[in-house]
Amino acid sequence: MSANEIPMAGPLQGIRVLEFGSFVAGPWGGQLLADMGADVVKVEPPSGDPWRHANPFVKNESRVFIPLNRGTRSICLNLKQDSGKVVLKKLIESADGIISNNRVDTARKLGIDYESVSKINPKLVYVDITAYGPRGKMADMPGFDLIVQGYTGAVMSEGKITDNGQPEVVWSSSYIDFSTGYAAANGILAGIVARSKTGKGQLVSTSLLSNAIAMQTLRVADIEGVPAPAKIWYENEYPGLVERDAEYKEIQDSYQNAVRPPTYRCYYRAYKTLDNGITLGTLAFHARIRLLDVLGLKDPRMTDPNYDDSTTKAHEMGMQLVEDFERIFASKTTDEWFKELRSHDIPCEPVRFVEEMVDDEQVLANDYVIEVDHHTGHKIRTSGPILQFSGGMIEPKSSPSLGQHTDEVLGDIGYSSDDISGLRDNGSVN
Repeated sequence: MSANEIPMAGPLQGIRVLEFGSFVAGPWGGQLLADMGADVVKVEPPSGDPWRHANPFVKNESRVFIPLNRGTRSICLNLKQDSGKVVLKKLIESADGIISNNRVDTARKLGIDYESVSKINPKLVYVDITAYGPRGKMADMPGFDLIVQGYTGAVMSEGKITDNGQPEVVWSSSYIDFSTGYAAANGILAGIVARSKTGKGQLVSTSLLSNAIAMQTLRVADIEGVPAPAKIWYENEYPGLVERDAEYKEIQDSYQNAVRPPTYRCYYRAYKTLDNGITLGTLAFHARIRLLDVLGLKDPRMTDPNYDDSTTKAHEMGMQLVEDFERIFASKTTDEWFKELRSHDIPCEPVRFVEEMVDDEQVLANDYVIEVDHHTGHKIRTSGPILQFSGGMIEPKSSPSLGQHTDEVLGDIGYSSDDISGLRDNGSVN
């Protein structure tokens, strides 16, 4: 960039996206685009995004809403009013894209479904987020991250069980929602690229189900004639367990023995140490061999190319190695292990709390956690942009209050101050 060149406020500067979203997937997709410089206008009903009201710390503001809506503008629009529908039409005319994660019948009722909006603006790139996809008998069923975890096998794959034998879900992240938000942002970007070539907008579809399957693609992949051990278990052992009414824990234990390949069961996992825990990431064979040297153990699976690891003896040896690893790692502190393993170029990290990340030196050095001023007067620390562009970035801004930018957005699409006052008086906007 030359000395006189003014940097762009993100590569999507000049692109407007309307976000008709709630909870996680739709808003996250909008925030990703806002981080890239798009003008993301969050269109909210008078009651606001439901996520504003999940354990709020002040009215209409919650800890879970703030980190999903950074950098967007909020307009509060009452679509039950005719004049509110006129505002919607003007907004649609001004937009390049739309992200919606409403149910089909809700979107049609509000007039924000693709068929309706494409008649107003045929150049719109419209990303429709559903739970189970646009076709099939479940097409209009509601869905959330947690229940899709169950539906797609993620809960079983995790293998976590509570003390009283209850199945446990993934709590650390609504990872299906977040991956769907990434897909939605990509859909907007790809659609805009296509429009630059054809001049036409289009409907882009994604779903929680599609992303849950994609996130498990390493397990979904099925080779004809060469079934995976887990597939063999499911077809041959699982029916017998069901037939004799085996408890969930027994089924889960049996499943995990088949799911987790014995050849790296001891090499890629977390271990309890003398004072905490450590994660071990030795996927590469050369790192495993270095690790064995450090631990004083032998594993012919790593050193003998002709070793048959399918035998009962090999399986027993693999399980013994797991026990040996657990015993050895429990003999020293996390810090002692970290220093020793890293000195031998063995990938590992301490088990930490996510709460530590807001003050982590590496995180802060890369602006992966940022601090912004919130309209409530609070300083907010939240995750920062995941992409950083050398050609220019937007100035980070916090999430908006409900309807914070109503007047500003209305002015953008041609409404005068008197017009806006009239819309407020008749309840069309807030």
